[in-house]
Amino acid sequence: MMECSPYRLAASLLANLQANLADTRGGAASRVAVYPHTDPAIEFGCDMAWVGVGAVTPSQPAKGGCGVLVWDIALTMGVARCYPVAADNGAPDAAAVDSAARDVLDDGEAMRRALVSAFVDQGITHSVKSWQTRPPMGGAHASTMALSVQMQWGSYVEPGSPMQPRDPRA
Repeated sequence: MMECSPYRLAASLLANLQANLADTRGGAASRVAVYPHTDPAIEFGCDMAWVGVGAVTPSQPAKGGCGVLVWDIALTMGVARCYPVAADNGAPDAAAVDSAARDVLDDGEAMRRALVSAFVDQGITHSVKSWQTRPPMGGAHASTMALSVQMQWGSYVEPGSPMQPRDPRA
């Protein structure tokens, strides 16, 4: 059966991402969240992972003009890590930059594995748009993977998705 909630697709992908990050050089992220947009600010520390929900567009209209059967949802996975800085605010040592490159590439592999376990193994139709790095800003750098997932739409978030602890609506 096709999923009917954008949130549940994003949360499943995020859980798989966090599980796969545990095996990377940088380890699992300490700040993990589904974001209501695809490009969150990396301002809450440099050890975060996210899945952002973007546009939801019609993919397969119903015959007879009575709605849409299938929707494409744009999701972005991302991981931010600390970027090396020199004590004098100069250029970081080449070995530290090389290490940061290895970290971000490991995170990309974790994203690929998360995609497989969340969608491929479940038979969910998707397409990867790109994986790309984001340059350092504010002491952190990141990588993101943009993808499109097919779903039906017609399910509220609750009760199918438990609220996070400290949810202000709880």
